[in-house]
Amino acid sequence: MRALLFGSLLHSASCDTDDAPGPGGAPPGWRLSDEPIVVIGGADEREGYLLHWVTGATRLSDGRIVVANESTSELKYYDPEGTHLFDVGGEGGGPGEFAGSLARLVRTRGDSVLVLTTQSEITRFGPDGRYAASSRYRLPPSGHCRVIEGRERLLPDGSIVLGYGVFIGSNSLGEECPPPTPGEARQPMVVGRFVPATGGFDTIAELPAAERTSDPQTMHAYPRNRVYGIGHDRIYLGDTGSDTVLAMSLSGDLIALLPVPFEPRPVPDDAREQLFREMEFTRPGQSMTLRWTLIYPDQYPRYARLVAAPGERVWVMAYPPLREPGFPWHLESPISFRRLDDGGARWSVLNREGVAIAELQTPPGFFLLEVGDDDILGIHKDEFERESVRVYGLIR
Repeated sequence: MRALLFGSLLHSASCDTDDAPGPGGAPPGWRLSDEPIVVIGGADEREGYLLHWVTGATRLSDGRIVVANESTSELKYYDPEGTHLFDVGGEGGGPGEFAGSLARLVRTRGDSVLVLTTQSEITRFGPDGRYAASSRYRLPPSGHCRVIEGRERLLPDGSIVLGYGVFIGSNSLGEECPPPTPGEARQPMVVGRFVPATGGFDTIAELPAAERTSDPQTMHAYPRNRVYGIGHDRIYLGDTGSDTVLAMSLSGDLIALLPVPFEPRPVPDDAREQLFREMEFTRPGQSMTLRWTLIYPDQYPRYARLVAAPGERVWVMAYPPLREPGFPWHLESPISFRRLDDGGARWSVLNREGVAIAELQTPPGFFLLEVGDDDILGIHKDEFERESVRVYGLIR
């Protein structure tokens, strides 16, 4: 089923007793433990605990923690208390080794884990951590002016969520592609589920693509973007500038339209002061600096991230009141995420009817990866950019 995410949603529904709002309709007081109950890495430089460029982490059903550590191309296994057990993988082309970067890590039913690499390879490790199988795949063709955006998301069944966007300007072959439609700031993007084993691609939804301009010398300071929240039996899709979130089955059926629980927030004057954005690209024997003129919106995007949770819930992260312009991946990527030191990220938890059942904040420097029944797991960066994987208790 194809779903569109545009416009507003008028929504009213009943909710489960366990998810009932507090007095006066306010969300009940969920909170996190004051201190993490598990810490792996950080200042701990012992063998097996030094982490760098963590691209993912997950908890297995028995409490073990698996960490994808990109700097060593390894999966690192820890017991429920965070004690190092063993490592698997490593850089190379042999069985169980990784030729490309560790792009995605996902847990399947039965406690196997799947790893997606940048070399279009999916590798499976069994519940005991032993290498089980790997396979290569070819992405579907992108066509004349439709390109696959490089943000594949791995699903627990081994299929992949892909986004097809419309190329603006000249493509890599020097062909001129159509500019944005007059009056429209964003091009549509088709999001679908790609099955590597068969090569099939089924459209799930159509969303606006990441906000960009047709002028290569300008860029948006706080761009709107599409975001995904991956669950075991569903996917949440959203445009961060919209006031709705799509809840979809993995087969592409629309489950619900959920209202975004945050009101638009104006961009203050002190967040509009930077005139240009620069980025330096360095390759062996070559270095260049790109510079863009910034375009500021009147309001920040409504939200920044979606994280699927047990009980058919989704955690929605409010877009932070940034003072420094950035790229979407500064809020979405485990490697390049920006520390939010002014209290951490603010989250609202929606149940399956779209009712906000809780509000809470994650600690400063913490990037949420996974929500459990009684805890959350994520990556923390301290003021020295040292990485650790942490688990906090979730008290409801």
